[in-house]
Amino acid sequence: MPKLDYRNIERDPARCGGQPVVAGTRVRVGIILGCYRQGMSIEEIVQQYPVLKPADVHDALAYAYDHLAEIEEAVAADDEAMVKARCARDDSAS
Repeated sequence: MPKLDYRNIERDPARCGGQPVVAGTRVRVGIILGCYRQGMSIEEIVQQYPVLKPADVHDALAYAYDHLAEIEEAVAADDEAMVKARCARDDSAS
């Protein structure tokens, strides 16, 4: 089986916490996977993120499904960080 080429996906520790993103953007693979799982089509994702091309979305989805545990762990960490930030904000408002 040939190795897949994720030419439109890159990881840079200085961008988005080192999470995989579409090359040249800050659009994370996990965000694209989330949109797709919520029922958005490739075309709708491209409309939502005009910086993307359909090939970018296809590459992101291929990468996501080939690295599913890694992507889901990153999404869960983001969700946990968001909840903690909300709680801290709510506590400081009280």
